[in-house]
Amino acid sequence: MKSQYNFRIGLTLVVLVLSLLFTFPSTPYWEVFFGALSIDEQQAVPENLLEFGVTDDGKDGLVKLKGNSASLVMGKLDSMGQQNILNGVADTVRRKIIEVGGDAKVINPDYTNKIISIRVPGTKDQELRDLFRKTHLYATLPSILAVAFPKSKITLGLDLKGGIDLVYQVDTSTIAEGDSITDAVKRSVEIIRNRIDMFGIAEPSIKEQEGNRIRIQLPGLKDPERVKNLIQSTAMLKFHLVKDQNFSADQLNVDPSTDLLLPEAGKSGTPSKWYKLKKEADVSGRDLKYAQVSFDDIGAPMVHLSFNMDGATKFAQVTGQHIGEQLAIVLDNKVHSAPTIQSRITGGLAQITGHFTLEEAQNLAIVLRAGALPASLILLESRVVGPTLGSESIQAGFKAGWIGILAVVIFMIYTYKVCGCLADLAVMFNTLIVFGFLVFFGGTMTLPGIAGLILSVGMGVDSNIIIFERIREELRTGKTVRASIDAGFDRALACVIDSHVTSILTVCLLYFFGTGPIRGFAITLGFGLVANLFTAIIVVQLVLALMYRRTNATTLSI
Repeated sequence: MKSQYNFRIGLTLVVLVLSLLFTFPSTPYWEVFFGALSIDEQQAVPENLLEFGVTDDGKDGLVKLKGNSASLVMGKLDSMGQQNILNGVADTVRRKIIEVGGDAKVINPDYTNKIISIRVPGTKDQELRDLFRKTHLYATLPSILAVAFPKSKITLGLDLKGGIDLVYQVDTSTIAEGDSITDAVKRSVEIIRNRIDMFGIAEPSIKEQEGNRIRIQLPGLKDPERVKNLIQSTAMLKFHLVKDQNFSADQLNVDPSTDLLLPEAGKSGTPSKWYKLKKEADVSGRDLKYAQVSFDDIGAPMVHLSFNMDGATKFAQVTGQHIGEQLAIVLDNKVHSAPTIQSRITGGLAQITGHFTLEEAQNLAIVLRAGALPASLILLESRVVGPTLGSESIQAGFKAGWIGILAVVIFMIYTYKVCGCLADLAVMFNTLIVFGFLVFFGGTMTLPGIAGLILSVGMGVDSNIIIFERIREELRTGKTVRASIDAGFDRALACVIDSHVTSILTVCLLYFFGTGPIRGFAITLGFGLVANLFTAIIVVQLVLALMYRRTNATTLSI
């Protein structure tokens, strides 16, 4: 093999290997070999610590997920991080069990001992083990091999994966005096992003828009109402001393200059109790260090609070000076509880109790950790794309793609014989490169993106047809096979490059001036055009040159 081909061979192999590496994690085979859980999650909650059994009544199956305190992953995390990774594993296990035809509910989280139990109704021990085996949660190959692959995967847009598209407007009338509108919008975006990240939604899109608006796209969302409540909660946490309380607001004598009248938080529309509070808050959420879900003596969920140094000092001062009085815990202008101060509380610890469900307590802990919004949000638009519509879009898109590709493959083989087969392989290579590009650059695959990919396949075939027709013309003039190949590529080169460069310029304009679906179309088409130039000019020419490198070749299957 002549050394003149070494560089192109090496470049082609490097591009092929990188494309495979970046694309493989997005295929269904990834979970079969390396598991649906991330490598860190598998180390934090290893398979050998799982415990299978049945509930106390013997009716349902039960699997206990146990965190490995000795693992490096758990050792690097604080208590909040350990809780988050346990919740993430539990949610993935629950979702995968549902996907394989079972039912699952997360019960009895015990974060102190790093245990979360999952109840699977209608199963016994062996049935649960068989169901669990179908989920492919854990790797069947050594996990060290996964290090060679990127952690990111191809992201599906709302139109393919389903989810929710929300548009909020910042209520400028609620912005604190001295704060600018621009700053309030930016802070709202960051706080919303923190809340969504803590909730565990993958690949959210949260962006500012004109008119003080914020657009939030959450693909794969299963519980839109819970997320709406999570986003819209301003999370203004304050502690006020209680002056009086009554079941009727009319019976409380309130002075607006010194008093604050607030209802008790409850599920019904009518408050069960009203509180007259000291107007100035003694401690606020600005002094909060962290918040996490815990459980009281009877197993009821509550939110455990910890204050920073300043907050701890304030909390100790107010509790020390007002022993025997009530201190109301106020969140979003509602009293969640008003315990009586028994003694001076040092250490900066407090608890929010109430009739919480586990989800309500988790939501409350999330919004408190993420911080309070600088202003209220007004919901302008809410569009839910069901997962059924998303899956139908995927099926329709891929069906159209496969039909088009099959027609192209048959046409190319029938018209150009062996060279047509090379062109078909180049198109497959081209598609693989596009998927690799999407993963590397963090692009999102949408339905218009699939259209752009199909169009790039067509343009890739056009490039090969131009080249092959040039080669045929050279063969008709009586040139040798090797000379015809070289001359065909040389004369077609300018035409192929010109057509692709002009198309790439158009794609750039679509990307920079377009929005949403137009950008999705531009991204995949642009990546496809770049890949076309590589496969048509370098790969196909390289293979033909290697096949017919001998000057005495007399026939060419084209």
